[in-house]
Amino acid sequence: MPTAAVLGWPLEHTRSPELHQAAYRAAGLKGWTYRARPTRPEELPGVLDEVRAGALAGVNLTTPHKRAVVPLLDELEPPAGELGAVNTVWRAGGPALAPARPDGGPALAPARLVGGNTDVAGALWALELQLGLAGSGWSGEGPALLLGTGGVALAAALAWARLSAARRRQGLSTSPLAVAGRSLDRAALIASHAGPGATTIGWDRAADAVAAAEVLVQATTLTATGEPVPGQDRLRRGARVLDLNYGPAARGLVRAAGLAGAAAAVDGLGMLCAQAAAAVTLIAGIQADVTAMAAAVGLELPRHPVGRVAPA
Repeated sequence: MPTAAVLGWPLEHTRSPELHQAAYRAAGLKGWTYRARPTRPEELPGVLDEVRAGALAGVNLTTPHKRAVVPLLDELEPPAGELGAVNTVWRAGGPALAPARPDGGPALAPARLVGGNTDVAGALWALELQLGLAGSGWSGEGPALLLGTGGVALAAALAWARLSAARRRQGLSTSPLAVAGRSLDRAALIASHAGPGATTIGWDRAADAVAAAEVLVQATTLTATGEPVPGQDRLRRGARVLDLNYGPAARGLVRAAGLAGAAAAVDGLGMLCAQAAAAVTLIAGIQADVTAMAAAVGLELPRHPVGRVAPA
């Protein structure tokens, strides 16, 4: 019975099992199961050995394992190397024949482990479909702001670069992204991955930048604990707001955007769903049904047609 799992420590609450099981059901994968598996840092190598041996079909990773797992893997698929973080691990093609044993019989070599990161695919899906930034429905003008300089912010910056490239291929413009963070050096690193013209803004100017933003991507930890972001009481009418945190504590910014008359305002549940869909493809080898997965967690999809999510 194929089993996959999400690993983290502590792992008190996760919606990954609901999402992955919904994808398995929609694809008709009989017998597949997905579990939440609290895993201490020192236990991670042992769980990876289970993936090598085929006892686990693959795993997804959350805090604190995304970076710690990198040196334990045999290869990385883009954009995991660029991010320096992995959220999905699977076996590459099953076990391969190794040199013969001393007794002349064949020996099976351990399977190679591959690490990938689907956060960029998830962020791009949210930008294009939930905020409506794909195609001519968005002018591509007006200030665009990313708050935060952590790993999720880097994934969002790479997604913005992909969005910009896709729009250029269609002959459409895209606002350069400004990155605001407490560390200007870290903000500059994030901006270097965000496509043409990206700039940085000091945290002391973040409130004014939030108030002016036509597109706002929130990737700090502030809203995860219910704290407001600077300037959220001055959001502009018609703004498009994506908060990459999700859950009851992370609704303050989305509510503020709604009260301000935002054109679109969503939390990170959509990104979670989309990155999980891409992870299902990597582990189970199927094209995941995003509609079925969204229904499993009560996510309202955009009114326009929703496509399938491909791995990053």
